[in-house]
Amino acid sequence: MKAMTAEQRTNPKHGYSPPRELAPDLWEISGEWNNKLGRRMVVIRLKNGDLFVHNAFHLKKQHLDWLKSLGNLKYIVAPNTFHCSDASWMKRQFPEAKLFVPKSKLSHFRQDGLDGLDTESDFPDEIASELLYLPSRGTKMEEAVFLHVSSKTLVLTDLAFNMGPVFSGLEKFAMSLNLVGQGLGPTRVLKWVFGKDREQLKNFFIEILRLDFDRVIVNHGDIVDRDGRRLLEAGVIRLFGPLN
Repeated sequence: MKAMTAEQRTNPKHGYSPPRELAPDLWEISGEWNNKLGRRMVVIRLKNGDLFVHNAFHLKKQHLDWLKSLGNLKYIVAPNTFHCSDASWMKRQFPEAKLFVPKSKLSHFRQDGLDGLDTESDFPDEIASELLYLPSRGTKMEEAVFLHVSSKTLVLTDLAFNMGPVFSGLEKFAMSLNLVGQGLGPTRVLKWVFGKDREQLKNFFIEILRLDFDRVIVNHGDIVDRDGRRLLEAGVIRLFGPLN
């Protein structure tokens, strides 16, 4: 992770849509990425006014001002080993915020002049009644999963996709083999390439499915606004088979 130039710190590399409110104290921004998968930033406001940012984007000034207007940004989370690119930029805009990153990425942020915290060991338990954190198990991605309790919203990054018909030709065929484009759910690549312990990963999804959620926010693809638990369960069964 290289330090950004002054120009890179002021000019976003990737485009994105304006912020959109999904529920009280819950917003999302959908953005472009280096491929058709896209990405998504999530903002949550706690009851005391503190803000939580998941998968930070490099924002334009008008949207940075919007973020500042919502409250005091206290928590910035780089959600897994693949999605850390703009967390440094966000931390520099809010130096008093706490930056949480996967343990394996701590040294990269320190080389960039930033003191990150290990999400798994350092994310605060005292806000779990509003924002529950679950460290993923059975995968190499070190993904942080969150449940926004009041809106019954599950926030995932790469543990599940929900892509629409954006692929064609051989790319579409390859994505179909990976279970991308077949509805909400985890991919074969997650299980067979990034899986560290497939049985443990399956059990982690079972743990997630015990949570009380309806909406599912994914990083790649469309947000599921209702019936998310049932749809995610169907996707998990599609990959792992029966869960009993």
